[in-house]
Amino acid sequence: MRFVKVATADGDRIGVVDRADVVHLAERADRIEAHLGDDGEALQRLGESILDSPAARIALSDADLRRPVDPPSLRDFMVFEEHVAPAWRASGLERGPDVWYRQPIGYFGNAATVLGPRDPVEVPGGSFQLDFELEVGAVVGREARSVTPEAAADLIAGYLVLCDWSARDQQFAEMAGHLGPFKGKDFATSLGPLLVTPDEIADRRHGTGYDLRMTASVNGRVHGEDLWSSAYWSFEELISYASWNSRVETGALIGSGTCQGGCILELALRHGEAAHPWLAAGDRIELSIERLGGIVAPVRTAVRQTWPGFRETD
Repeated sequence: MRFVKVATADGDRIGVVDRADVVHLAERADRIEAHLGDDGEALQRLGESILDSPAARIALSDADLRRPVDPPSLRDFMVFEEHVAPAWRASGLERGPDVWYRQPIGYFGNAATVLGPRDPVEVPGGSFQLDFELEVGAVVGREARSVTPEAAADLIAGYLVLCDWSARDQQFAEMAGHLGPFKGKDFATSLGPLLVTPDEIADRRHGTGYDLRMTASVNGRVHGEDLWSSAYWSFEELISYASWNSRVETGALIGSGTCQGGCILELALRHGEAAHPWLAAGDRIELSIERLGGIVAPVRTAVRQTWPGFRETD
């Protein structure tokens, strides 16, 4: 199933997208989360019931698309080795630190600032280095506590496109304090329009991911491309690691981290800053993953200034 959430005159409604890219709208259902918490049967029944007797039909291209889910939490990882390799080389390393290959590396994001697939992103006040990050997101279908990677495979409700927006100047300034990222990341995360259940893409499974192309464009120019299957860690491993000695809630969002060519920071290290300048108001960002749809986000001018509480240092 391919699920969407659409704004209608009667409020948001869940929809199912058919092979002709027509959205079949539910009469009342407005939250996918109400149909999570089991082995996926409830979500499947929801989709089948909508297709059997839709309240309305609308072309996907005409739909006013919302973010399909409202996650209670967000954990974001870094699983694409070739994405981070230029930064390692710039630091004098031939490969990443041993810990990167031993266990997944990630951080907690801010689920309170999640945006939809067509929402604009505002430049954070005081930042001049706004960046996008093209990622895959997975929605956890039921609670996980210390699950193995094998058990985690049955916990994935669906996948979507994810953009982890980053204010690089703020991010690196605060990480110099040996903690973070924090304010350089928590102002916005965009979600793609489709929540795609695993069975929809099972035929493209390969290794730790799927042979599905990921593409990042700015103002109509392709900046980078990669295959999801180039990931070093799988989502099954990410969910397992996140849950170990802990709790991952039903509906939680897990991000893969940036694919190769999926952000300006990496591209500038590879090809020079002149070829890949930081984002500015008026730019239009398009991030897509084959079969998962795409995010189209215009960049807006900052409406706030630099935080007023900074202190002078000697």
